[in-house]
Amino acid sequence: MWSKSIAWRLALAFAMVCALVLSAIGVFLYRSLASELAFRDDMALLGRLEQVRALLADSDSLDALQARPRLYQNMLGNLDSLLLVRRADGSSVIAINPRQRELPALNALPREQMPQRRDVLTWQASDGAELALLSGQAQGPNGETLTVIAGKVLSEREQMLGSYRLRLYLSVGLGAVLAFALGLLLLRRGLQPLHQLSEAVRSIDLRSLDRRLPTEGTPSELREPVHALNSMLARLDDSVQRLSQFSADLAHEIRTPLHTLLASNGQALNHPRSTAEYQEVLASNMEEFERLKRMAENLMFLARAEQAERALNLHTLDLRNVGDELCDYFEALADDRDLQLQNRMHGELLADQQLLQRALGNLLANAVRHADPGTLISLQRFDEPGMCWLQVHNHGPVIAPEHLGKLFDRFYRVDPSRAEPGDSGGLGLAIVQSIMQLHGGRVRVRSDADGTVFELGFVVV
Repeated sequence: MWSKSIAWRLALAFAMVCALVLSAIGVFLYRSLASELAFRDDMALLGRLEQVRALLADSDSLDALQARPRLYQNMLGNLDSLLLVRRADGSSVIAINPRQRELPALNALPREQMPQRRDVLTWQASDGAELALLSGQAQGPNGETLTVIAGKVLSEREQMLGSYRLRLYLSVGLGAVLAFALGLLLLRRGLQPLHQLSEAVRSIDLRSLDRRLPTEGTPSELREPVHALNSMLARLDDSVQRLSQFSADLAHEIRTPLHTLLASNGQALNHPRSTAEYQEVLASNMEEFERLKRMAENLMFLARAEQAERALNLHTLDLRNVGDELCDYFEALADDRDLQLQNRMHGELLADQQLLQRALGNLLANAVRHADPGTLISLQRFDEPGMCWLQVHNHGPVIAPEHLGKLFDRFYRVDPSRAEPGDSGGLGLAIVQSIMQLHGGRVRVRSDADGTVFELGFVVV
């Protein structure tokens, strides 16, 4: 469970980072201390060699020096230090070596040369002890050249460094555990708004889609996701309302022809009629059946278009020919309404011919149905950077602004009383919008005193 928790993972990462930082600081301090201790020991040996040289130079005789061994022991200060003074023949004048360790052959520095740190030799004895050794020449009381060897066992330094290392390990481990505990506590407190947000989301169901997530007091890092969720809820609420309205409109649209069919058939069955009257009833029923058929076909097309099941059959189309064919098809209907059709489209366009003809045909049918008698309906092309717009312009009643945003909704009519036989049942413009969505384009409309213009926008590469 903990491996899937963000708080545990972040707390563990925080602890690892703290451990790495503490380790880096510890290594730096450890090396600094080791370097300082080594410098101190080396300087002590250098000073001891110079002290012995001065003592030998100021002494009256070697016998006097040999008679005072305690003086040198006090000068060394502990049993881990050693001091050897030898003659040229190898005999010892002073030999203070408590552990009787064998020493390596050393090159003695000349009397006139001042010793440096680089002259100190680190050597490991046979018993495993590590020693720092320094050798130099000195002048005895009678002018004799003597060899002085000063040394120090480094066990004290190693013990101090070992104790320091242990403390560093404990400090890093304790710091990592403390960082993990504090990090986990702070992260859980910091993630509390997420739990509150989860509770708020959990309380929203299908009956309360109008509720929104609170933004007051929300951390700045969560405000953008909260706004995105609120926008999604708004879209979902709008979609549910549209679906509910669509269901109600669909039931209303189907109820009207069904009611007409039931009424006409009931009257035909209840009262004897002539053959001509039965034929008239059947003809009326056929119109209602055609209306239901068109409605079913339109709904099936919209369903396929929304699920992207239809594959576009794209071709380079001659817009002039497409416009001429549509004008020829609607010419008879336009003549009946005393309207003129004008095709001013030109150029080529990559699109699905069948779908493009259906979209423009729906717009033309809508324009012929609502245009004022004696006016002109025109098909035009208008180009913008990256877009090609196909326009259907007619002169008729001005569409109020509150209706323009709803024209492409299913079953929406500006004036339901103007429904006529052969219309699309309020689905024509919705089909146009779906066709443009399939093409990755746009559809828009404007209406004013100069007329109403529906535009289909295609992206031009």
